[in-house]
Amino acid sequence: MIYTITSTLPPSHGGRTQALLRRIKLIDEEFNIPTKILTTNYNRNYPNIYKTFLEDHKVTKNIEFENIYEWLTNYKIYDVPKTKFFNKPKYNKIPKRISGLKSKKNTQNHDIHYYQNNQLVRYRKYFNNNSILHYEDVISPETGLKTKRSEFNSYGYLHRIIYYFENSTKKSHEMMYYPNGEMYCERHFKDNKKNSVNLVKLLKDGNVYQTFSNDKAFAQYYFEHKFKDGDIVFSDARLLDDPLLAQSHQTRNILVLHSSHLSGTQIKKSFKYAFEHKENVEKFIVLTQQQKVDIQDMYPIPDKQFAVIPHFIETNKSVDNKNVEDRFVFIGRFSKEKQLDHLLKAYIEFLKSGHQTKLALYGRDEDNQKAMMQDIIDANHLNNQVSIHKYTSSPLAEFKKSKASLLTSSYEGFGLTIMESISMGCPVISYDVRYGPNEIIDHAKNGYLVEANNINQLANYMTQIIEQPLTNVENNEKLYYSSAVKHYKQLLEALKAI
Repeated sequence: MIYTITSTLPPSHGGRTQALLRRIKLIDEEFNIPTKILTTNYNRNYPNIYKTFLEDHKVTKNIEFENIYEWLTNYKIYDVPKTKFFNKPKYNKIPKRISGLKSKKNTQNHDIHYYQNNQLVRYRKYFNNNSILHYEDVISPETGLKTKRSEFNSYGYLHRIIYYFENSTKKSHEMMYYPNGEMYCERHFKDNKKNSVNLVKLLKDGNVYQTFSNDKAFAQYYFEHKFKDGDIVFSDARLLDDPLLAQSHQTRNILVLHSSHLSGTQIKKSFKYAFEHKENVEKFIVLTQQQKVDIQDMYPIPDKQFAVIPHFIETNKSVDNKNVEDRFVFIGRFSKEKQLDHLLKAYIEFLKSGHQTKLALYGRDEDNQKAMMQDIIDANHLNNQVSIHKYTSSPLAEFKKSKASLLTSSYEGFGLTIMESISMGCPVISYDVRYGPNEIIDHAKNGYLVEANNINQLANYMTQIIEQPLTNVENNEKLYYSSAVKHYKQLLEALKAI
């Protein structure tokens, strides 16, 4: 059996999830070997996510999914009470009126604010106008912060309650429930920056039958019950390397590295366990030859334990760039390592050249970077030139209508967005950082490589690409689907899976 383990499968996702789904689909379609994907986070909406992935052709019908909480409960978390005579789902409707509280409804969003003495004390979100509650927040009138959140499934049955530390947005503990109201799991959290888990309890009939000191120990318990000797397991999340390599079965472990293992010149803590327990790893899949060399400079891992397999993309199709807008674009996470302040500072320098090319930024906010960017935009009166957008599910369309995409990361895994941009005929101007940009970008042909953190040089190349546009922008053949098929054929043959 071939498994892929990952911490989460978000419906809107970035490079790591996209890459693992592409790999799994390729292996099934080209070699007729299906994979079962295991996840370890809590997400009551996974059935809909699985369905969406299939409808969007991100996976084949042969691919199976399982979440740790689905396994733990034998899928009883999805049981719904049925009507007596017609055996149809019975909805649990909760009245929208709360005695003693005044309410203010928003009919468009199906949400209601509740007030006591003119202070907000409760908030409810409904699925629709039929009194099916989605979640309810209890709010402290003193601080305005949530103290408790109760979450309900689409039939109106409670599935989780979350409590928060006093005067904090951090979780204190949470309890998971079957639709019949029985609690089956309880998790406690530390009041620290990461808000990490320090206790997991499993319950049956109201009694605790198993405890774990953290989520990794819980995941190891899952893997002990799930795997058997000889199973091939791809690990795409460093969080799960420890429990995978520590479980007792003789599994054939393939660790896929999607990002840099370095923070400056030091090994990231999340990578150390895997490198220090290399004897339990059959293969490390890295995206570039340079990363392989850098790892071997620090750890005595032989060549035979590595496979260099870049991310891949479909062969360039004829791209019509007639409707290109006069704009630059960034698509990715709004996180600190993306150094988006560099991007904005370079754009400010670029505007001094007299060009009026606009800048569009697409992504999910992390580390409060959106506020930082907005401060720079406001301070430099750029609201008419720079636009900030939510994460887009259609990145190719955004690349296609842009003159160039920009990347100012302090490090990269491989830069799947670089390949996507180039595939749409949109050249990329990127800092030359480890890993990926210099293996994807052919300088002055499909983009420009910029000395890391050199904002002025970045601005100069932005000017150059507007004044002297690059033509015939395309990816290197080694990054095409056909090359990936060859790489995975070699890997599967080495594993004796084909």
